[in-house]
Amino acid sequence: MKTLLITTLIAYFSTSAFACEQDEISFSKQNVCAKIEWISKPVFNQYTSATVVLKNNSGYAVNVIPWMVMDGGHEHGSRPTKITTVSPDDFLVEKIYFMGGMMGDWFLRIQLLNGKNVIEEVRTKVELD
Repeated sequence: MKTLLITTLIAYFSTSAFACEQDEISFSKQNVCAKIEWISKPVFNQYTSATVVLKNNSGYAVNVIPWMVMDGGHEHGSRPTKITTVSPDDFLVEKIYFMGGMMGDWFLRIQLLNGKNVIEEVRTKVELD
């Protein structure tokens, strides 16, 4: 009985204790982490590129949308990005564009895709020069 209880607790905590590293983005419902590596520094009014690497991936793809949130609650996107699958866990995101001259904060909306279906989305703030 004691062995069964210990085995059950180990199984529970090994599946529910999945955590991302401090510099990773967590898709908590799917137990997937993502890390963004900027290829060129994100700045206003210029295209930039980054890679998105998934950890603990189960065949998902990603979509990335530059997204501005203004103080009054108004939100909008930017130009479409171009995403190339480098490997099943590694995605090159090009043509990321952050429009300057507006008052608001820029984010990346990173969507975890199963085929064409968005199964989870996370926003991460982008610091721009």
